[in-house]
Amino acid sequence: MASSIPGLSTLYARFRQASQNGTRMLYAGERPSIMWKHIYTGAMGSVYFSLLTGIWLVVFGSNIGLHYWHWATMSATSSLVFVLQLASAYVASHIRGRKLMWFAAAMCSRLLRASAIAVAFWLYASRPGAAYAFFVALVIAANVFDALCAPLWWSWFADIIPRRIHGRFAGRRSAWIALATLLVVIPIGIALDLTREELKMPMLMVVFAFGFLVGAVDLLIHRTIPEPPMTETSTGSFWKQVAVPLRDKGFRPWLVFWGAWGFSMTLGGSLSQVYFAEDLHLKRDFLGGAIALIVLPPLGGMIAAGRLGAMVDRYGVKKMLWWGHRFWALLPLFWLVATPRTALWLLGLASLVGGISSNTATIAGNKLVTRLRPPGQVPMYVAVSTCVGALAGAMGPVVAGIVLHTLEGKSWQAGPFVFVAFHILFLASLILRNCSTLLIRRIQEPGRA
Repeated sequence: MASSIPGLSTLYARFRQASQNGTRMLYAGERPSIMWKHIYTGAMGSVYFSLLTGIWLVVFGSNIGLHYWHWATMSATSSLVFVLQLASAYVASHIRGRKLMWFAAAMCSRLLRASAIAVAFWLYASRPGAAYAFFVALVIAANVFDALCAPLWWSWFADIIPRRIHGRFAGRRSAWIALATLLVVIPIGIALDLTREELKMPMLMVVFAFGFLVGAVDLLIHRTIPEPPMTETSTGSFWKQVAVPLRDKGFRPWLVFWGAWGFSMTLGGSLSQVYFAEDLHLKRDFLGGAIALIVLPPLGGMIAAGRLGAMVDRYGVKKMLWWGHRFWALLPLFWLVATPRTALWLLGLASLVGGISSNTATIAGNKLVTRLRPPGQVPMYVAVSTCVGALAGAMGPVVAGIVLHTLEGKSWQAGPFVFVAFHILFLASLILRNCSTLLIRRIQEPGRA
């Protein structure tokens, strides 16, 4: 009996064979339909994350009693677990089958996130302590599997989309993603505002269930997208492969910038939605909050995404990185001056600016990491880049949680304005973001004079 149970080496060999069997060369004329599938799945993935990880999840968490420290812990660990991308990139280079690994990790992540919400909803009335514990633990576990996905997906994506049109396609894809998000989020926001207060939590569960269903369909469509064989590269030990991006003198300036930017972003942004929901009272206006924080960022991207993607291809990565991050760095300024009376239009304006600028910066940054590096080493370059940003970003929520805990209940008045601990975080984030953009000047763009 015992001999019939396969050992770890046997299971690994079977997994490797299964993932290798799933790779094939693309057929002639097949690429356009695959690119459209990437647009469909991008739209569905955006809807899933908008519904299960955004402002409505913050409202749900606040309703079950989560405090600043809970959010800070989840935010910090969600950054720290990105270190695991190094492992997924290394395993992918040996198995040479990214699709099966990505699908398994993505499915585990989405099941765990849905379980976190369902268990917390079931327990919060009778055992709130257990509800907090299960919610935080399962969300962190979901983040672990999310972290494993990125190098696999980006490497797979980069082998399908031609480099010369990467920016234009990414811009067109962003526009369709934004449209899908608009068509889903606005009706849901209206429905939640029309729901009686005592039924809002059950209604939120319906919203989360719908989001999970859309996310599941996203995964099923991904199963129909072929995976081309990875470019052969010289293999080595784990640390030798990790060292390749770190030793790349042309890549190190990007890592330095990305680390500085990661900390400056999470210091002010990691807990900002808690401030918006509680202090600016957006939890009393689901539709307004959804439009300001969920609808307008992709709308800004949709308006300009196609042109911005073409500009990345035409003018180069470095120039578009600069302009994208310069405007993206201004977002904490809007948060600083917003009040409950002006919150919707100021946060909406910030979202439009952020949607356009972050789209520009993201398209340029993704092209720098995935298309301007040796093809077979893309997973490790993605993993190292994400790891550096995540480790730096993990410090932001920790510092933010300490500041908020230390200064909880304190406020300062200057004329008609009342400042609280969140404003200190926003001001520090504003200064650090603008300082970190100066590091973009040192970034090198391979293949461009």
